[in-house]
Parts: sequence; structure tokens; C-alpha cells
Amino acid sequence: MTSRRAVAIAASLAALLLVAHPAFAELTDDEAAKLFDDGLAKFDGGDPRAAAEIWERVLAEGAPSRSWRILYNLGLAYQAAGDRPRSLDRFEEFVRKVGEQPGQQPPEIEARRQDAVERANAIRPQLGRLRILRGASGERIAVRIATDKPRDAPFDQYVEPGGYDLEMGEGARAVRTRVELRAGQTVELVARLLPAPEPPPQIPLLPPPPRDPLVHPAVLIGGAALTAVSVALPVGLFFQAKSLRADAEAIPRVLPEYEDAVEKYEDFRTGYMVSWALPSVLGAATLSLLVATVVDSQEEPRATVRFGPAGATLAIDLE
Repeated sequence: MTSRRAVAIAASLAALLLVAHPAFAELTDDEAAKLFDDGLAKFDGGDPRAAAEIWERVLAEGAPSRSWRILYNLGLAYQAAGDRPRSLDRFEEFVRKVGEQPGQQPPEIEARRQDAVERANAIRPQLGRLRILRGASGERIAVRIATDKPRDAPFDQYVEPGGYDLEMGEGARAVRTRVELRAGQTVELVARLLPAPEPPPQIPLLPPPPRDPLVHPAVLIGGAALTAVSVALPVGLFFQAKSLRADAEAIPRVLPEYEDAVEKYEDFRTGYMVSWALPSVLGAATLSLLVATVVDSQEEPRATVRFGPAGATLAIDLE
């Protein structure tokens, strides 16, 4: 069957596209018929590729229950344009669609199916076939063949004999390969991706270098030693005052020596009380420096001041 006669039969069957009421079509019956006629005019005018573009719109936007019939016209258009892979794909799809229809098809449809089978059988040995299989992981992988649009695996695609660059996935995990196909050869490839990159190793945080204490331990030790030594003065004065008191009490109060002994005792007693000022100041200063040093050595000082009946208490957590 010649291409011109086949298209003539297709034109006579165009009315079949308009028989049923459109169910889920984007194109109305009148729009679909006009596009079909526009494509036929392009085909008759020697521009089969333009005709294919118009008829692809009818296939994509027409009512699915009827638009599949134009697959045969697309096969003829692509064949006339020299695009054998697309022509074979459309012829095979048309044959499958005819087999899926319920009941017996009109003689015109059967004649087109038989012609599509014959044309497909003639083209198939001249092409290579890429069969892209789904990967074992089951994840979605889009595969690009040469400069075609990416398609999700699995799928089959006819190609002209030759070498083809394939890209599976995209980005850092994309797999790129090249395959050579001969006429009549089928090559199966499993869609895959490169392993996901491992996360960067975590660098352990080093502890901060030890800081020098706020006050050198020698100062604290010296302060504690001076405080201990300074306590000897009031202790000595205490025992001296105690001895003078005993001496004064041993003298009768009527004797003039008694007044002198009491006055001497009072002087030593006053000196004794005043002598506590030195160890008190040294002890307080040393304790303050110790507390400041301990608090400064902690990253998060934990010190609390508690107030009670006996006064304020400073508590420091040294853990």
C-alpha cells in the first residue's frame, strides 16, 4: 500500500474521530477535524514533519477513545520524513491499540492495522533498540538518550544504528555511558545512579586549652600562711592579758598597786582585740582571691548566694 493511498484511507476514516461525543477531550470535534485536515494538507504539500507536529497535537489533546486512530497517520508522516524510529514506534503503538479495542473493528481499521504491521516489520531490522530497565532500588531515574528529552525508566526506544551517549539521573549521582548499536540489535541497560556521597567526617571538638589561674597558687598559699602566722599575735596577747588580769585580781583593791595592774591589763586587752584585725583582713583577702580563682576557672560558673537568719552564705559548685 503506497503512502498516498494510505493517507487517502486515513482521510476517509477521519470522520470516525467525530462519531462519539467527546468525554475527556481538550479539543472539540470540530477542532480535531480541522487539525486533521490541516495536517493532511501539510502532508499532501510535501511537508510530512509539519503534518506530524499537527497530528501529535490531535493525539495528545483529542479524546483518548478516538484519537489513537491517528497513530497510523503519524507513522506514515514520520516514515515520509525519514524519521524511522518514530515511524516504527507509532506503527507498533497503533497495532497495540487496535488489539486493545473491544469487538470487531471496521474493515478500514483492519486494513490499516495490517499495513502498519507490514511497514513495522520492514523498518525494524534496520534499526537498533535500546531497552532501559528499572533499577533494583526502584527509585525514579530519568534517562536521556543523546539530545532527546529525559524519560523515566523503564522504556524501549528505537534508534538509528550508531553510538549514543546516555545520561542516567542528574547532578552528582548521574551515570554517563555510551553504547554502540547495530541494525537489528537490542541492548538492555539497567537504569542506575552513583552511590550517594558519604557525609563529611565529623571533626571532634578539642577541649579548650587550660587557662592560667586568675591568681597564682603561690599567692594563695602565701596569703594562707600569713593569715595563720598573724593569728599568733592575738593569741599571744590573749594569754598575756589573761596573766595580767590574774595578777590584778591577786592585789587587794585598797592598795595603790591595784589600779596600776588593772590599767595595764586593760591596755593589753585592747591590744588583743585590735590585733585580730590583721588576720581577719588577711583571711578575707585570701578567701576572696580563692573564690575568684575558682569561679574564673569554670566555663559556666555555678555559684549561688543564700540568705538566712545567720547572714549570707556563698555556695560554689566545683564539679
